[in-house]
Order: sequence, then structure tokens, then C-alpha cells
Amino acid sequence: MGRQNRCPGLRLKDGETWWLDIRNKRFGRIYESTGCSKDHREIAEEVYRQRTGTAVRDKIFGVRPRRTFKDAAAEHLRQVTGKLKSIDVDIWALDNWAIRYIGELELDRIHDGTLEKMKTAMGLAGRKTKTINMVLQVVRKILNKAARKWRDESGKTWLETAPLIELLEDTDARPAYPLSWDEERKVLLPELPEHLERSGIFTLNTGCRDEEVCGLRWAMERRVPELDTPDLKVSVFLLPTSKNGEPKLLVLNKTAKAIVDSCRGKHEEFVFTYQGINRAIHGPLTTMNHTAWHSARARAVAKYPEVLGRAAPEGFRTLHWHDLRHTFGRRLRAMGVSKETRKVLLGHTNGDITTQYSAAEIGELLVAVRKLEVSRESTPTLTVLRVQAA
Repeated sequence: MGRQNRCPGLRLKDGETWWLDIRNKRFGRIYESTGCSKDHREIAEEVYRQRTGTAVRDKIFGVRPRRTFKDAAAEHLRQVTGKLKSIDVDIWALDNWAIRYIGELELDRIHDGTLEKMKTAMGLAGRKTKTINMVLQVVRKILNKAARKWRDESGKTWLETAPLIELLEDTDARPAYPLSWDEERKVLLPELPEHLERSGIFTLNTGCRDEEVCGLRWAMERRVPELDTPDLKVSVFLLPTSKNGEPKLLVLNKTAKAIVDSCRGKHEEFVFTYQGINRAIHGPLTTMNHTAWHSARARAVAKYPEVLGRAAPEGFRTLHWHDLRHTFGRRLRAMGVSKETRKVLLGHTNGDITTQYSAAEIGELLVAVRKLEVSRESTPTLTVLRVQAA
């Protein structure tokens, strides 16, 4: 009874959902669902306290317009179109999940409790924790903007306070799988179609992300003639922004440069392209994670025992394109390249954001990536200790 007395207007309706039924002389009546099931009483009580507090403040200082999450999502997309590199991810998260489950909810009705149905549905649909958290982060980003940035004509923010939305504990993350030299050269690359083979070799020698390969443009290329050698005309690519929002310098060793040169003349704007069976001209790649990649991986898994004399490990059977990037980083580490240099080459946040690099700095990075240029006979053994399933 003590708990009931702290929230006298909180009622369990139909034995399933907590509802607010509050009557007050100052702000009238509030009768609405909290969105919380019977098992989330503590969250429902917090909703009760926030809702009554908001009602009192609205009565005293003026009513904040009631906006839905769909309104806020539309405002978010309107503002970031053409500016946000991950706009496609935001659109996917909103269209497929968030709008469907919380689109009609008013902003101050969104919290962990009202998001439970969406999280459960995503889990039942086979979505992994990482994907669920990605959608939650999009929701959280929009609510934070509504509480801190967007204001109406009277100066009030769209939302008084952004709720604390907790991410799920990542229990199903797949460990990275760096390829051995034999897995790369004897098993995987021979099975890739030409456009993926080019992109794969480039990624293994530069550590590019999927979207960086697809978005690589000729306009980003810069020649560095003072570093030329008899066997290499040096050029780099300066990416305006990488995934972390910082500029990224892409240094090409001899192998990566040869791949780039083989692509010249195929497309006016993009470096990596694809010419399908029914396409007369080359078009830019959009992703590496498609049917051609999955089919090539399946063929590689099937031939693995014959080529290497053992069953394909689980990591190879579920190989992701992103594992090629991990392979690049792991090989640099095995060859003694410093952590600071690896961070620059991989485009990790390093606190030293710049778009100006001297020839000496580029030369230092070039020395690091050229360590990957070893013959098959002199390739150092890359020892990778993997935990075997019991």
C-alpha cells in the first residue's frame, strides 16, 4: 500500500498495463497509458512523477506543444539530409523500427518502458544486440536534439528533458577474424568476382571501411611526386570525413596503387565500380555485403578443406567484409608498426585532426604500409591465437 500511496493516480488496467488517472485542481485530469507493462512498475512510477511535474510547469509557465516522435524524426532527417554520412542508417532504423513502434507517441511518453515492445520485436526477428542498440542510439539522438536544440516560437524546447535510454548489453558480438596469408591468397581471393577481388585486395592493403571503398572518388586523390620511387608513383586519397567524422588520409602501397591504376578510365567520378551482365557501363558500388560476397564466401568455405587440409574455422565460415580491415590492422601490428601509426592508417580518432600532411609524414606512413608488400616465400607467419569452442 505504501508504494500505491506515493503514486495515487497509477492504475493497473486490465491487469496488463499501468495507466495514469490523475485529477488535480491546478491542471485538471490526466488519463493516459504509461506504456509500461505490469512488470515495469518502477518505470511507470517514474513516468507518473515526470508527467505530473510537466503538467504543473505547463500550467504555470505555458503549455509546450505536443509533438510526436514521428514529427521529431522528420525534423531530424530534414536537417541532416546531405550532411550526415550515416543518413541511410538513420532512415533504415526509423522506417523499419522506430516509427512503426513509437512514431505516434508524444515525445515525453518515450522511455525504456515504451521501447520494450520494439526491442522485443527486433529480438524475435533475429536482430542482434548491436543492431538493436544502433536503433536505440538513433532514437536517443533525436530525443536529445528535441530537448536541447529544437525550440518553438516561445523559446521552449520540443521536449523538456531527454530520457535516459539504456543500451542493451552486447552479448552476441562476433569476434573479429583476421585472415591468414594462405586463407587470403589460396582460398578467398580466387573465389571473388573481379570487382570484389579488386576491392578486397585494396581493403587488405589500406584498411578501408566498406563505405569508404564504395565512396572513394577520383577528386580525393592527391599526387606526392617528391616521394616517388623507380617502382612507385606515390599518390594518396584525402577523405573529407570518415566514420568518426574526422578527415582520413589513405596511403597507398604498391599493391593498392596498382589496383587504383587498374580502375582508371572506367568511371568519371568513382574509383570502384561494377558492370553487371545487363549494364552497358560501369556504375559505382553501393555495398560489399551482398549476394556476390555471400556466394563467394560459401564457395571458399567449401574448398577450404581441400586447399588447407582442415575444416574451415567458424570465423571464416561467417567471414565479414569488415574482417579484411581487421586483417590489415593485425598484420601491421605483427610487423611492429606502432599503435599511433596504426590509428592514423585505420582512421581511428586520435585527437590530432588535420587535413595538412607533410611529405615526411606521408613517407612515414608509406613505410608502414609497404611492409605488407612481401613475397609469398618471405611472408612472415601471422600467429593468431583463437579460442576454440569446446
